[in-house]
Amino acid sequence: MSEKLYQIVSNVFNVDKSKINDETSPENLEQWDSFNFYVLLNEIENQFSITFNLDETLEIKKIGDFKKLLEKNGVQI
Repeated sequence: MSEKLYQIVSNVFNVDKSKINDETSPENLEQWDSFNFYVLLNEIENQFSITFNLDETLEIKKIGDFKKLLEKNGVQI
């Protein structure tokens, strides 16, 4: 699942997948802005057939947070 998640992030932000890890965040990836965050959120929801609620989306500060939320919602990591 990590590889699939990293590939989605890579595609949305148009960066090499090798630059993506659990610590990737707006602080260390300049392409991560508010618009691209929502594109990423939508793409992850579509690819994993899941919907995050508002409180969950507010918890997301880095890629590792997406993994925690996916696990919390029953997606196998």
